[in-house]
Amino acid sequence: MTISYSGNVVRLLLRTVWRELLIYLLFFYSIRVFYLKGIDLIDDDDDDRLKIRRMFETFCRQCDSYTRLIPLTFLLGFYVSNVVARWWRQFETLYWPEDILSVLCTVLHQHDDKSRRRRHTIARYLNLSNALAWRDISSKIRLRFPSVHSLIEGGLLTEKEYQILEAMHNENEASRWMTPIHWVQQIMRQVEEETKPTASLLNQFVAELRIFRQSLRKLYSYDWVCVPLVYTQVAALATYSFFFFSLFGRQPLLPEIESGKEIDLKVPIFTIVQFLFFVGWFKVGQDLMRPFGLDDDDIELNYILDRNVRISFAIVNQLQESPMPDFENDDDKMWEEMHPPTKDGETSPGVRMPQLPHSKYSSQLSEHPPRLHAYVPIDDDRSIKDMESHHGCIALKKDKKHLSW
Repeated sequence: MTISYSGNVVRLLLRTVWRELLIYLLFFYSIRVFYLKGIDLIDDDDDDRLKIRRMFETFCRQCDSYTRLIPLTFLLGFYVSNVVARWWRQFETLYWPEDILSVLCTVLHQHDDKSRRRRHTIARYLNLSNALAWRDISSKIRLRFPSVHSLIEGGLLTEKEYQILEAMHNENEASRWMTPIHWVQQIMRQVEEETKPTASLLNQFVAELRIFRQSLRKLYSYDWVCVPLVYTQVAALATYSFFFFSLFGRQPLLPEIESGKEIDLKVPIFTIVQFLFFVGWFKVGQDLMRPFGLDDDDIELNYILDRNVRISFAIVNQLQESPMPDFENDDDKMWEEMHPPTKDGETSPGVRMPQLPHSKYSSQLSEHPPRLHAYVPIDDDRSIKDMESHHGCIALKKDKKHLSW
């Protein structure tokens, strides 16, 4: 998401609905000019003009009363809540490679050239599956890789692998993104036959690979099955109908102004605020319907793909090949505080728990540690009285005044 939420709130809101608001105000003031000036130009007879004016005022009052019958808050609330929940579930479905590659480095921990090449290839295949699947659901990834052959230039695919993928795609169109995952399974099968890794670790890797496959399948399902179109049409019809009738219902009428029942606000402030709220609310549902598009509010899959590629090769190459710290001989401040040396040179068992220091900035902050409010003592004779006087967060005593519910 490329929109920054810092700054003026009104400016951010107007960025979303300013076109619709300008169109609404144009129609609103056009109707107002017709009411104040246009009716006088229709007919020269004063009685006819008065009759037309009364009919228009009656119609405006009816529109104002009818807009109250539209359950717009309920419709938009239910619609947007479902869309936002669906949008967040799609983001949670995106798979991050840290878990599966960390398990891979535990299963395939050798430092020979063959093991390093296998870890590197498995990391590349996982990112290749992501790129192939995300091309089908994300407009940004499709623009970045307009064809599968363009993945060869990115380094995620070789020419021979491309030929195998295209052959599989010609036989079954839905199997292209699953083929690299199947190659990973075959590599791990070779590892099992050659190195005999720990069975529990190998099972954990297979389980993570299954979760990875499920995440891609769920993304396809979200892309295929959208929010029912009828529900979207109902929400759109209710929103636009409400503000169409409010064009007439919110007009300041001369009889109410002359009698003092209404103030002639030259700018319909309350109507504008209501328009920004409801139309902005509805556009939230529309913009979040498909989170992998080209809008500013859509999820940045290009950044996530780049980040996953960097993290993947960092785990299987740099982190796995880097030397471990000498924790047995290095100075450990917490260990020294918890196990101070004794007179005979041995380390004593832990005597106190370490405490992290505060800076001069964090020490000024007020802390609110958690506390158990449902605690009731039961080891003395006063337990019954304490239970009667304990009311959640507020301990009420009988000898003190308290609220009467």
